[in-house]
Parts: sequence; structure tokens; C-alpha cells
Amino acid sequence: MSDKYDDERLFKFFVEHGYLPPDYKNSKELNKESRTLNNKKENTSNHSIKIRDKEYKENLQDNNKEYIITEEEKLLFINAVKNLDCSNHSKKELPKKNIKFKPNIKNANPKEKIDLHGLTADRALIEVKHFIGECKKNKISPILIIHGKGFGSENKIPVLKNIVEYYIATEGKPYIKYASDAPRELGGSGAKIIYLNL
Repeated sequence: MSDKYDDERLFKFFVEHGYLPPDYKNSKELNKESRTLNNKKENTSNHSIKIRDKEYKENLQDNNKEYIITEEEKLLFINAVKNLDCSNHSKKELPKKNIKFKPNIKNANPKEKIDLHGLTADRALIEVKHFIGECKKNKISPILIIHGKGFGSENKIPVLKNIVEYYIATEGKPYIKYASDAPRELGGSGAKIIYLNL
């Protein structure tokens, strides 16, 4: 009979996977017994070997010890572990990366547009809110808001542009997926192309 813990690879495998056999502490004593028994077996007849082997197994059972693992059983176990298919085991899902939406603005083709030229700041804000609300409700995107560059404003301050940009960054943020200055042919920095969260 071979020693239960002779195979270092098997023992290391147990330890690496957090399993230490409960009878490991007593294994040295068992090893001495099995070696002694093996030596005696070689020097006795077949009849006495059978009797002693039987006594040894009964002694192990009386002490609630597990039987000694053979080399064949060890190899069978190691091969079974190697061939385990863990593909169906549940794995923690990795958090999905927050991929930002970034359309090609140069090819943007707005489906609706509004021109704010000539409106006061208050009226322009009302019109922008209404326009975005209606487009979202009707699932229309992208849209174009023409606010001008502000060259005609007092002190050259772009009032309408600032109103639109402020709305996009604050109150309108939940409705807007992406906003940018429009391409040159659609107004450049005098207009905003907006993609809505539909």
C-alpha cells in the first residue's frame, strides 16, 4: 500500500485550494504503521498477509480513519480535477464602462430646427424648452437651435447663445444626449446641434 501523502503534488493541490485533510496530523503515525505492515507482509506467507491486511483495515475503521489512497486513485483524482469544466460557473460581471455617445457632427442632418433671432432672453428660453420638449415627445433627433453669434447684441455679449448653453448645461441636461456647436454649413458657433435622449 502506498502512503496517503507521498504525492507532494496532490498535497500541495489540497493546500492551495484551502483543504487540509482532517487526518493529516495523524498521517505520520499511519505511515509508520503502513510501512511496518508492508515490511512484515513481504516476510510472511500469503495467508498471514491477508490476516494482517484485514486486521489493519479493521483497525483503521475502528479509529474512524479513511482508507489509504492508492496511486491509481490519486491519478484518477488529479485527472478529474484537470478536466473540470468551469465554464458554467457564475462569474461576477464586470462593471460596464460608461461609453460616451459622440456622433459625427460633420455629417449631422437635423430633422427639426428653431431660429431664436429677434427674441428676448426670456422668450428665447421658453421657446427652447418647448421646442426640446416637443421633439423629445415626438422622438425627433438630432435638432438644430440657431441662436446667433451675438454680434448684434449690446456690448457684443451673445445673450441668446449664453441662454441656450446655460439651459443645455443645467435644466435641459437630462433630455440631452449630446450637444455641440453646429457644423459650419449649419451655423457654426452661431447654432447648436443637439441629440436628444429618446
